Amino acid sequence: MGNAAPRKVSATGVMGRLMRTVKILVVAATTLCLPSLASAQLSEPCLDLDGVMHLAAAQNPRVATREAQLQGAAADLTEARSLFRPQISGFARTGAGDVGLIDSAIQNQVGLRASQRVFDFGDARLARETARHAIDASEYEVALSELEAASEVGSAVLDMHQAAEAITLTSSRRDYFERQLAAIDSVLDQGGSTRSERAEVAAQLANANAFVLELRAQYDRALTRIDIQTGAAENLCKKEIFEADFASLGEQIDTIGEAVERALYDAPGLRAMRARVNSIGAESKRESIARLPIISVVGSAAYSQVGNGAFDVQERIGLDISVPFYTGNALAARGQRANARHQAAKSEIAEQRRQIEQDVRITFQNILSLQAQTSAARNFEDRSRELFEFAQIEYEVGRRTLPDLIDIRLEFEQASLQSIQTKFNLSRERLRLFTLTGGG
Repeated sequence: MGNAAPRKVSATGVMGRLMRTVKILVVAATTLCLPSLASAQLSEPCLDLDGVMHLAAAQNPRVATREAQLQGAAADLTEARSLFRPQISGFARTGAGDVGLIDSAIQNQVGLRASQRVFDFGDARLARETARHAIDASEYEVALSELEAASEVGSAVLDMHQAAEAITLTSSRRDYFERQLAAIDSVLDQGGSTRSERAEVAAQLANANAFVLELRAQYDRALTRIDIQTGAAENLCKKEIFEADFASLGEQIDTIGEAVERALYDAPGLRAMRARVNSIGAESKRESIARLPIISVVGSAAYSQVGNGAFDVQERIGLDISVPFYTGNALAARGQRANARHQAAKSEIAEQRRQIEQDVRITFQNILSLQAQTSAARNFEDRSRELFEFAQIEYEVGRRTLPDLIDIRLEFEQASLQSIQTKFNLSRERLRLFTLTGGG
């Protein structure tokens, strides 16, 4: 997703996003053609974390929905700009009434009417301001949807690699107990072991096999999520590349204060809410002046027929002053509704700011804690490995029983699993901080 702040609305911004999407899809199309490229002995590109995130964002339906809403907001701005542009319409009329000295005569008219608003006490300006802020909000919501899609696929990548490491570790346990079982069977008939020992080892082997199957299901589910979100799960880079990518997330953020500042001012979620508040505020101001006159220059040209007479040309030009006198309290109700929405939106921002600041602070503290826990977990894993290796030697010389060795072996594996869990929890917290700070 990169570290750029959410984009302001402009034609170049929209075109830039479209060009980026095209570029991503071209890269994806090239990636999907790898089998034919391999036959030509070309080096195969792979998708790292940044590539996976961009591909997921480009293909996420929520992003497409936000893009469509952005187009609708742009249309609203065009409509608002039209308020101070000439309005030309055709008309045809027929009716009976007093026309000059002739009473109750039928008059027919057909012609053109042109009007130009010249003064409206800021109504058109506030309409444009409302639309511009709505476009800003839609733009930031697009960025937020892209960030959420990137976070989702990043989480799936972490789940996949954690399951893969746990499978490797558990497969090692399974292989160990397979060897133990074979060794027991070879001496069982000679009295070198007991059937209870064999049963215990067989139970541990069955447990390892069941755990491997469960972990493989977790791995497959994570891989499926990646494939659905990117369509290119088979082209992922190696685990080591992703480990380096996750380790670099948020590395330029040194303090909690800096993390909070980025989340409150750079993250697209709050920026979208602030833009919505500004849009609603402009709309509320517009409703407050709805009772003021709108002055326009109006001209018309028409062919007119009175009674059975001949058609003649009638041309008129003048000022049109429109002032609402009574609307059944509709204008007051609209103003009250707009003001209530504005107040509610401001309160929602305050609440969201508090929640984001809390989440950022807790996430940053979790990262610091997990960094220390990771080092401690690795040290504990190393000590457990040494204990198991010594216990294995002591078992072979008859100084330890098989149940003791099994317990120590399981404790070593538990320490290794805890080390894996802590390492991936750290990456998850870094990914969360990346999302909360707007990709910072």
